[in-house]
Amino acid sequence: MIGAGASGGSARFARVLGDIDVEDFGDPAQELSLFSGCESVADVRSVLREQVELETSVMLDLVAETDAFDVIELMRMREFPPVPDPRVTTPGGSALAVELVAAMLLSRSSRKPSDVPREETRPHEQIAELHARAKRLARLATYRQQYEAYLSEHVLARLASEYQGAVLNIRNLQYDHIRDEQERRLFQHPVVEGLMNQHLGYGYDDVVGVRNALKAISADRMTSLRDETGDIMLEYQGVSPEEMPEQVIARFREAMIDLMFLPGERATIRANELAEAGQLDEARVLTVLNSYSQVFDDSIAAGTRVFDLLTATNSFLITPLVADGVGGFVSTVNDPGLDSLRRVLERALAPHSSDMRRYDQRARQSVSEGLAIASFERVLGCAALHSGFHYYAAKKGRSEADVDAGCGDVNFVADRVEGDGLFLVDDVAIIVEVKAKSVASQSRRGDVRRLESDLKATIGDANKQAARLQRLIEVNRGVWLAPDSWLDLSQVREVRSVIILLDDVGPLGVAIGDLQAAGLLAERRPPWVASLHDLMVIAEICDRPSEFLLYLRRRTDSGVATFYRGADELDLFMLFLDGDLYVDDDPDEVRREHVSVPPVKARGRRRRDESAVGTMVADHCQPLSEWYLRDQIPEFEPRPAKPTFNIAQKIVPIVDSIAARGQPGWLRCTTDLLGLAGETQTRLVKGIRECCRRTSVDGNYHDMLISFAGMWGHPTVFIGVAPETGNTLAYRDQLSQYVRVKGYQLQSDRAYGLLFSAKGALLEFIYLTNPPRSDPGLDRLVVEMGLQPVGRAGRPIPPSARRPTKRLRGKRKRR
Repeated sequence: MIGAGASGGSARFARVLGDIDVEDFGDPAQELSLFSGCESVADVRSVLREQVELETSVMLDLVAETDAFDVIELMRMREFPPVPDPRVTTPGGSALAVELVAAMLLSRSSRKPSDVPREETRPHEQIAELHARAKRLARLATYRQQYEAYLSEHVLARLASEYQGAVLNIRNLQYDHIRDEQERRLFQHPVVEGLMNQHLGYGYDDVVGVRNALKAISADRMTSLRDETGDIMLEYQGVSPEEMPEQVIARFREAMIDLMFLPGERATIRANELAEAGQLDEARVLTVLNSYSQVFDDSIAAGTRVFDLLTATNSFLITPLVADGVGGFVSTVNDPGLDSLRRVLERALAPHSSDMRRYDQRARQSVSEGLAIASFERVLGCAALHSGFHYYAAKKGRSEADVDAGCGDVNFVADRVEGDGLFLVDDVAIIVEVKAKSVASQSRRGDVRRLESDLKATIGDANKQAARLQRLIEVNRGVWLAPDSWLDLSQVREVRSVIILLDDVGPLGVAIGDLQAAGLLAERRPPWVASLHDLMVIAEICDRPSEFLLYLRRRTDSGVATFYRGADELDLFMLFLDGDLYVDDDPDEVRREHVSVPPVKARGRRRRDESAVGTMVADHCQPLSEWYLRDQIPEFEPRPAKPTFNIAQKIVPIVDSIAARGQPGWLRCTTDLLGLAGETQTRLVKGIRECCRRTSVDGNYHDMLISFAGMWGHPTVFIGVAPETGNTLAYRDQLSQYVRVKGYQLQSDRAYGLLFSAKGALLEFIYLTNPPRSDPGLDRLVVEMGLQPVGRAGRPIPPSARRPTKRLRGKRKRR
């Protein structure tokens, strides 16, 4: 891997987390050496072009006599699992390999230009070599991207390279039920329905009908041939071929040829077949098929087609079907419109036209915002405080303080601006900004200048809008919704911002550090950036609002934002659920921020150095895919478990009891407890149980505390156990005073008091935040209570750490 530093530098990745397919490495020493003498982008591309010409020449010769549809279907069978079971993966499987071979074949004059009878060709014998050569070209294309990024001085060059790599290599970007929900909401919108029929000649229902009929026919044909050959083998088990009827042998041979050796005709789909199977209008079916198809054309050389696919535009992302010119179609990788229908429509609408404005303003943006707000409501367990709202922000040249609650003339000092969403959960505010604009095709193929422009128009603008509202809340403790309507947010103690994009942006959202370096995100407490699809998945998987808040903290308020990279946000989320998305705070910075913590030791610095390294997060989504695609697993086999957050089970009742009370501070407290290392969670539970045991034995009140300072705060948890006899309110007061005084002494920005009965039931929950910096009365109580001076106790427990657990395995279900 070239130039894999933490934030745009040249250091290599120190580790990779997740499963890696060793076949994908090929011969890196030999392949990288091809580019070793390159000094310019032109040199790099010249090397790749030369290798493309060599490989495609050999590949064309391998299949010169064959039917293109036979080869394409055999490649599909090589690269994808033979059965729709999410637990089954194909070693070395690659969607790009199918597309590279298909692109090469399209350079021929027709589906089968050779005079050699199809029955005499043996394309199945060439598939292994075609696969190996296509995978080699895919690797060389990746090295080309990395070398070009290395040669560029643009701050986003590396990210542009990673994004182009993700676009080139990843298919089937969304889980089906989430994609279907997004598409239904957008394409069945009255405005969009009309625009589709006007500009494309078909509607969303037509595309879905064709897609479903195509899947059904293909599956039925495969199942029929599989069952037929299986039945023959069972019926004649133990019978020699000489004893079998000739017609049975002939039919078995014919079925096996259609199934595995010459499958082109079996894979060929025609409009009338789809129309009959799906009860669709044949003319519309044909329009859809032609819209998503490519045709054979020998005026464009194979090398040119393959080179353009690897470096510029992969036409199969939009047109995944190949047409034979006489009514037959075959699929390459994706089905018609899959992951591309929105781009197809937007490409048909003229930029800046009235149709484009109607589509964007009346449908695309509003649908995206509605789905995003609904997902936040699901994961946070409450309705939005405001959505699609307006508020007043300081005019240029004015400060936020000019728009405070005492502002006499709001219109004079502020402008009316728009916000997409604002949630208030306990004393935590979450600001939501949604951007539905699509990333341009130039950006998708690696144009770093256009990518920078696209990111400024989406992530950059959203960051400015979110930061504007965040500053108003933090400075003024509220905002003006109208000149005569003040929204009081004085209870807010934590503000988080989120940017949701309609596009599946992969590494563009993951690399927060690169976006900060480019000036697109705030240096301090940047927003979380995610696609709408990934938000919807995370909202379905998170069991508690505190899990989601912890994920926001971990992704944006820690070294993860700087040191972790990956192609997919969901890989990081699954790593988080596993308890392994974590970078230790710099202990010297923590000491400077929180003077009450003990002096730094070498062990703390060593732990920081070991975790603060460039980390590539590989595929972690196999358990997620198995859960979402569990209906594809045979009924008689065990159902996969829903992915859940890795937490010490003994602390779960405590966390859930605090949340159930719903008292002020419940969200931050439960989030802080979930963020503790697994062994610390266990130690806390043992400490509570020990206090309960002592109280049961001697009938006295017992208490303890646990403090954990970090760069995102200094929470402290105080535990008290009250005897069964006595005044509970008195013990609550006793614990409350301890929380108040000791929290002040530690300068803990948030302190939680948990009063338990001797039997372990939670009786009271106390929450204190923002203690005064100096208070003579509290200083006197510190002395009177004989509290141990700060800095003498052992170092506070770190706020979080990796949890020992089984490693997640496998890959996200992708093609």
